[in-house]
Amino acid sequence: MANSKKLTVYLQSGTGQRPSEALAFSSECRRAGFVRIRWQVSAKAHRADCRTAFVPCKNRVEGEYRDVPTAPFVDQEIEAHLSWRAPVPVVFTGQRGKRLRLEVFFAPRQRGKGTMPTASTYGYHFKKACRLAGLIDVDGKAKYTPRSLRHFFASIALAHGVPIHEVSRWLGHRSVKTTIDIYGHLVPRAWHRCREVLQNAMRPAPLDAAVQSPEEVRPGACTQAA
Repeated sequence: MANSKKLTVYLQSGTGQRPSEALAFSSECRRAGFVRIRWQVSAKAHRADCRTAFVPCKNRVEGEYRDVPTAPFVDQEIEAHLSWRAPVPVVFTGQRGKRLRLEVFFAPRQRGKGTMPTASTYGYHFKKACRLAGLIDVDGKAKYTPRSLRHFFASIALAHGVPIHEVSRWLGHRSVKTTIDIYGHLVPRAWHRCREVLQNAMRPAPLDAAVQSPEEVRPGACTQAA
């Protein structure tokens, strides 16, 4: 994959963006400690007559967005990208018919020189880069796809205890049920944690704390069975 698209790998694996969202990344997405995802590249953006190069994110309408926290390494990669490649202003027509402008990171550098990359063309070059790097399966096909990067983000977050409803919101799923259906098996098992928590909460008090005055009882503590 061309070096100019290196940042897309970090945007997908570090913030869970879809390929079409990463390709639409613009200056307006940047915030202190997080990114605001509002647009994705249209599937028709490569066509010369396409007026709506950018459309709202999946399952969203124009004006809606989602915020995703960024680890320092993501911010560093954004800075590294900008140090040698400035954003390109792109004017397009929104779904409401209004002319809009974005300073896009991955737009062609010159008007008429190349086309806007789409999720389809990006996927082709991504798998080609995997094959060139030797990242192939037993059939010689690319071992990874762009979607693998988004799965990496979700898998790492969930495996380390980040609440699934937060991950669902960051991924842009319309319902947390979608996230549970896809990634529920990655959530740390609650069986052992439940036993440990209840043991700590209900086990007999240590001998030196067995005699406790009423004043020492924590406010709000339950003293009777429900």
